[in-house]
Amino acid sequence: MALVKTPLRESGIIDGPLEATLLSSQDLCRDEHGALASFVGCVRNEHFGKNVTHLHYECYKPMAESVLQSLIEETCEKFDPELQARVFHGIGTMYPAQASVVIHVSSGHRVAAFDACRHIIERIKEDLPVWKQEFYADGTSEWLKGS
Repeated sequence: MALVKTPLRESGIIDGPLEATLLSSQDLCRDEHGALASFVGCVRNEHFGKNVTHLHYECYKPMAESVLQSLIEETCEKFDPELQARVFHGIGTMYPAQASVVIHVSSGHRVAAFDACRHIIERIKEDLPVWKQEFYADGTSEWLKGS
């Protein structure tokens, strides 16, 4: 009897910047997967010419977590039913160079892995109900939609 492996599909909204353990994709390696693609989004210190000192992300966690999981399932249907994925987004206060979003996908082939990773980040930017407030060195701040 052959052992059937269930693809790993994990996501979540995490308080604070993402820990280094979430930035690793090693747990997605499988014998039958020849490709692993990752994206790590970090807080920038500049936005449209303004010096960003920090950000504050907010969301309604249950809704955002549901959206993340739905995006993974949609991506698997579109690119590879055997795709594995880990997707996490941080909320709360974060400073430049801290990781706020991470996407890891593995697939049998590189095209599916790259395309799936790109698809997930673009859909997160469009559909994830996360809002960020940017704080600037001049003392002002601005609320922006998106992650």
